[in-house]
Amino acid sequence: MLGRLEMEPKLLFDVADLAVRYPNGEVALHDVTFRVKAPTFMAIIGPNGSGKSTFLKTALGMLRPLKGHVKVLGYDSTHDKGKIRRLVRYVPQRDRIGLSVPMKVKDIVLMGRLLKKMPLRFASSRDIEIARNALKQVNMGDMWNRPFPELSGGQRQRVLVARALAEEGQILMLDEPLSGTDAESQDLIVQALEEYHQNNEVSIVVVTHDLNPLHTMVENVLLLKGTVVGIGEPCSMMDPELISRVYGPTAKIVEYGGHRYCVTKDSGFDRHD
Repeated sequence: MLGRLEMEPKLLFDVADLAVRYPNGEVALHDVTFRVKAPTFMAIIGPNGSGKSTFLKTALGMLRPLKGHVKVLGYDSTHDKGKIRRLVRYVPQRDRIGLSVPMKVKDIVLMGRLLKKMPLRFASSRDIEIARNALKQVNMGDMWNRPFPELSGGQRQRVLVARALAEEGQILMLDEPLSGTDAESQDLIVQALEEYHQNNEVSIVVVTHDLNPLHTMVENVLLLKGTVVGIGEPCSMMDPELISRVYGPTAKIVEYGGHRYCVTKDSGFDRHD
């Protein structure tokens, strides 16, 4: 019996009867129940205001559930949030790094490693090597000494993704990492995440309004609109009835050349084989 239990895969998310309110008192999520095994590459999709970012913040212990629970790798988000944050590398939708602060790219990427160290925090040669390699993965290796505020929006986002790649932890959680980025930055971020997932036993969770750039690598898709509309493999989620429930009657599924395309006002084209 013990041997069978030890062989059971870990659950990335174990969510039961979850309800969460926004700070203004409005219910953001209700009756959310699902399970996802780890490791996986997971996308959480839905229109604006569907509770995607709220779910991530609740999983990280930044918001307290009204009822129910979220467990991340077995740890409860309310009681074990310190343990969860040590496991997670988080890229928020709007990072709080002030552009008026004269930090260099190297300072930003090293920050992810140093913040999880005990004071006094100094970068070791290994920290520097890992940070440099992470920048190379998003084609920013030559920007090591560049001032962070001087970068374009897409370049800054690539640096923030590199910071997450340089950190330690079993889970990467990224909130709209492709939003507002140029085509080059988007492609580089997607490629870096795909290669990292393939080469490491790490789960990646991406909140996105556009599944298209990630469709070939995503293993699980969670459709949210205040509650769980569907969860499963990308192909099964690109279903006309489900998509209509999430994005409204104007959303269309188009099949062409072996692919499924989802046309929505939010995202343009979402595609999966």
